[in-house]
Amino acid sequence: MNQATPIDLAMRSAARQTFENMAFTGVLEHYNQDYEIPVSELIWASILIQDPVPGELRLAMPAPVLKTLTSAILGQADSEINQRQMNDVLFELLNTLAGLFITKLLREEQIFKLGLPEAGEGPLPELEEHAIVWKLMTLEEDPLQLIACGAPLMNLNK
Repeated sequence: MNQATPIDLAMRSAARQTFENMAFTGVLEHYNQDYEIPVSELIWASILIQDPVPGELRLAMPAPVLKTLTSAILGQADSEINQRQMNDVLFELLNTLAGLFITKLLREEQIFKLGLPEAGEGPLPELEEHAIVWKLMTLEEDPLQLIACGAPLMNLNK
């Protein structure tokens, strides 16, 4: 379980704000911190924080959850949702979350630069030594996982 460090507080706040404003749902800590999203359902995206502090953020969830979120965000039936739309929503969620997260950690008005989100399916890349994992869920108890990694980014935690 994560402690109330600056990175933890920033991530939880960014996740709540992103999912409430974009997907119309709240985000809570998952009640089972040992829960692993089945690899067969796992869809994820990563984004690099390039400046001023290098690091990486990842957002992962089961594909059916992403489809439900995409449907809610776009106002379309699940049956009308395609993979491109799901990737677009996943990228937009991660990009918004990353922007809010890094803004909360930096000095006011400090400029930052993010890379472009990249999608993945199946197993997440192996975690490096300097990583924090948040196991969260929506108010509908749909699992989400957020990961922050990179030694320079972790140094903001102090």
